[in-house]
Amino acid sequence: MKSLNVSRLEQYPTEDPHGWAVGFICECDNGRSFYVDTVVSFEDADDQDSAIDVALESVKEGVMSRCTQEDEKSALLGIDVIDRL
Repeated sequence: MKSLNVSRLEQYPTEDPHGWAVGFICECDNGRSFYVDTVVSFEDADDQDSAIDVALESVKEGVMSRCTQEDEKSALLGIDVIDRL
């Protein structure tokens, strides 16, 4: 995996929040990327920094599995071929 960046970090839901919505954009080794998010309750995380840590633990297995699947796909998927016409 090339990178895993926090792309969402806010109290959730907006009205009467009960946790942190934490989202990540993962870029796999072959350049493909995807988004994943989760909600961490205020009971499990007092602040934004700890919410990120709890969220990472929650999504870690799924992210690693998805990156493995994405890395197995052909590097030709998604390339622009307009110039081949």
